[in-house]
Amino acid sequence: MMLVAEHLPARPRKASASRRRRHHSRLPYRLHQHAPAAASILLAPVWTDTQGPQERVFVARALDANGEPVRIPPGGSRQIASLLQGAFPGADWNQAQTWHAKTNQLTTWQQQERRVAA
Repeated sequence: MMLVAEHLPARPRKASASRRRRHHSRLPYRLHQHAPAAASILLAPVWTDTQGPQERVFVARALDANGEPVRIPPGGSRQIASLLQGAFPGADWNQAQTWHAKTNQLTTWQQQERRVAA
């Protein structure tokens, strides 16, 4: 697994309710462009201080239906984070979040999911 340091603003962007609904309905298609065949995407915040003050960056990991990793192109973690933050602005982005393709829902990454993924 390759870690990519990418920076996003501390607060997700705000949008009207109709724009959020439209963004949410097109989310599976847009995520499929960055991680084809992904059944779930884990988005984890990582704090780095390699060049001065600490910054929060996001690392994405996609898995297919069989639990095999799906390759994410360079820069994909940043774009996936942006898409998910736009669709789910109320989520706690200081914790790892998992997006499920089957339900198009976002859940906080739980201890049970960690055991299944291992």
